[in-house]
Amino acid sequence: MTGSPTKTHIAERVRGVSMPMRDGVRLLADVYGDVSGRLPVILERTPYGKCWTDPSERVAAQGSAPSREAIAQHYVDAGFIYVIQDCRGTGESEGVFDKYVQEAEDGADTLAFLLAAGWCDGRIAMVGHSYGASVQVSVAGLGTRQLAAIVADCGGFSDAFTSGIRQGGAFDQKQATWVITQAARDLERAGDHEGAARLRAEPLRDWLLRGPWVAGHTPLSDIAPLRQANLSRFWQSGEASPFWRRPGLFVDHDRGPLRDLPCLHVSSWHDTSLRSTIENFTGSTGPGVPGTAMIIGTWCHAARYTSRSGDVDFGDAALPEIGLGASLIDLRTHWIKDRLARHPLDGSAVRYFEMGGQSGTRGTDGAIAYGGRWRNADSWPPRDGIRLDLVVDGGRLLTGAAARSEVARPFVSDPNDPVPTLGGAINSGAPVMQGGMFDQTSVFPFALSSDGSEAVTHRHDMLMIISEPFEQDLCLCGDVSAELYVSSDVPDADICIKLVDCYPDGGPCLNLTDGILRLRYREGYEAPVLLSPGVPVRATIEANPTAALVRAGHRLRLDIAGSNFPHFDINPQTGGPQGVPGARQRGQITIHSGPDYPSRLNLVIRPLES
Repeated sequence: MTGSPTKTHIAERVRGVSMPMRDGVRLLADVYGDVSGRLPVILERTPYGKCWTDPSERVAAQGSAPSREAIAQHYVDAGFIYVIQDCRGTGESEGVFDKYVQEAEDGADTLAFLLAAGWCDGRIAMVGHSYGASVQVSVAGLGTRQLAAIVADCGGFSDAFTSGIRQGGAFDQKQATWVITQAARDLERAGDHEGAARLRAEPLRDWLLRGPWVAGHTPLSDIAPLRQANLSRFWQSGEASPFWRRPGLFVDHDRGPLRDLPCLHVSSWHDTSLRSTIENFTGSTGPGVPGTAMIIGTWCHAARYTSRSGDVDFGDAALPEIGLGASLIDLRTHWIKDRLARHPLDGSAVRYFEMGGQSGTRGTDGAIAYGGRWRNADSWPPRDGIRLDLVVDGGRLLTGAAARSEVARPFVSDPNDPVPTLGGAINSGAPVMQGGMFDQTSVFPFALSSDGSEAVTHRHDMLMIISEPFEQDLCLCGDVSAELYVSSDVPDADICIKLVDCYPDGGPCLNLTDGILRLRYREGYEAPVLLSPGVPVRATIEANPTAALVRAGHRLRLDIAGSNFPHFDINPQTGGPQGVPGARQRGQITIHSGPDYPSRLNLVIRPLES
């Protein structure tokens, strides 16, 4: 260890501890606590600067997140030494930042350094939110025995190709908005305030609309070439390949690297980490794992200090301090202490927030009362979940009936005029998109047909398929997908689905979940297959899982479109290579239903309570 302990007003700290990596690069960390003895260590690794505090640490009624020193004091008071390290190429650490893929080896080398330190008692737990969760899953995915526990909070890839960087073959453009934010921060730290202001003033949505960001076709230009190169690599790698099977981007759950490691997985219904979180949880549960658990809330990424998400207020119960009985920092500290002491799990393995149930009226602050409550389960999905299929019959979703006749419903998909994003599972989207739940009628108005059986919209670029009002409450609690028979007059197109909870009598229509599939990948991601004009094909579009109480009298609506922009990149619909600027063409997409084309919506529900 370099440096000498210096007393602060809050906890002992050794600043700038230099930790050598296997290639000679040195990463810098601050160490808080009493290093005169031997104690368990809590390690956090961040690309944002070790003096900066993640906004996820903010709790209800606090105006801002606590300081780094206050967080350190919390862990020190709990009996730990707390280590916060700048990731390679960030903060005070040496090297070049290579997003995600550098963290497995650097994490392993950091653990080895700490285990050799005289003040570590051999037990190390990792914590961190978002990218700070990715670094944990990266090193845990190696199957290392050096870790005692991890708390992967709203991050950490199971498979970045299918969730987090790409989804359904499309590119998640939060990766681009994140890079812009971080490049501006880099310029600020370098003292180039004018350059940072210029970058932040760029019309980001216009740049995204123009298409993939590659050299000569990007707002980053020569300002941040390394950031741009990293982004372009993800954007242009459209097919499944060894590129995506590396530590940091992929966990081989068949090998079981997480099964002997206690893990607390945290996510939200409105977070891009949701699918990976669930996959990592199911991949880390086993008979030998003491205390692996999962929490799924309603917040938008770091904003769990509020019960509001988008247009919707879920009520005070959605706040961890109220609904879970403690803040996330208290919950994870208690969980880590129990895991190190090898205590059995206190309570259910899964705690998830079931959304919905309230009036849907707007309060004086404009928020829609949607409500909900926390539920417990031993697994995900809950063991009592059952499948419910709703059959597409033209413009209707039928329960317990077959489609009566063949219906072909076309709509237009124009890459130069894409269907706008309105909510969903979105991180780091500012300033061009916001995650959460919104009243869809503000952008996607509709009316019922004269007999009340179909949804009618003036939009030519989407379809709405709607159920009859449900006669009793419906409790969604698991995967959501649509099996659709699709044809098009262009060789490639996207199918975007959105599941919407529609209140009766002109009430709000609220998005529950959404998904996307680039149709060239309908038969698999390794070998794309283009469409033949006018020939229907079967495609399964997976949406994120959800849990919601759809009240009796409500309807479910399935919205289908050819784009969801700017959440996902624009498909030029030419069948050309991914992530390369070029020509675009307008297309017509047709959804087929009927006895020969059994399109349907697949849900998981749990039985109603008696």
